[in-house]
Amino acid sequence: MFGYMIANPNDLNEAEKQRYNEIYCGLCYRLGKQHGQLARLGVTYDLTFLILLLASLYEPAEKQGTLHCPAHPVHKHPYTVNRFTDYAADLTIALTYYKCLDDWQDEHQWLKRGYAGLLKSAYAKVKTRLPRQCEMIQACMQDLNRIENVKGSPDEATQAFGRLMGECFVESDDLWSGMLRQMGSQLGHFIYLMDALMDYDEDIKKGTYNPLVVLGAKPHQLPEALNIYMGMAADVFERLPLVQDLHLLRSIVYNGVWQKYQARLAKQERSGSGG
Repeated sequence: MFGYMIANPNDLNEAEKQRYNEIYCGLCYRLGKQHGQLARLGVTYDLTFLILLLASLYEPAEKQGTLHCPAHPVHKHPYTVNRFTDYAADLTIALTYYKCLDDWQDEHQWLKRGYAGLLKSAYAKVKTRLPRQCEMIQACMQDLNRIENVKGSPDEATQAFGRLMGECFVESDDLWSGMLRQMGSQLGHFIYLMDALMDYDEDIKKGTYNPLVVLGAKPHQLPEALNIYMGMAADVFERLPLVQDLHLLRSIVYNGVWQKYQARLAKQERSGSGG
């Protein structure tokens, strides 16, 4: 859905690449199994990161297998699933459903409205399993719509998305929920502002809400704030007792989240433009 919590393959050894792909394929598999084949369109590496994080923290039992899928119809691909795979699959439905509704309200994208309609029954089931998370997602998306419609406070909008992400990082309230909620919140702040940076030029052309425009700021002024939010997220991350997949997770937290921004800078350098 967001596309920022992605590992840099150059940081990973072959075993880590295999592990990463197996967790991703497991999420795609469970999306199709639980919610139908069209639900697989919502699969993301962002929620693959969440599976890896929660699995490293809680160390659940895992199941491996191989399967054919629409993306790989010829050869079977290995997958790995655990209890957090189904949790991430449910979150994928909830987040995608509200993102499609948001895109419809903002830009009247008929395809998004249609996809939201197809996900409606799946979302109803998810809401019964994850009422706390779904209520927060709905409330925060409503807050964001209200803020964006009146071109309101960027800080208020960033905080709303932080609350949304913070709740998604907590599968169940326990000893670690406070730290997970805090980490998710800081990542939410980062993702919302990074999205504003990446969409800056397009939003200006369309006249749509962008917190940088409201602030009168330029994209090159944002990295300092982004570094602060990622620094706070990383601080919480490092205090969690993680062992499994730690190098893989660190590659995402410290490097992977910057890949799209770095690609943007490289494109600007090639074209000789600023931003």
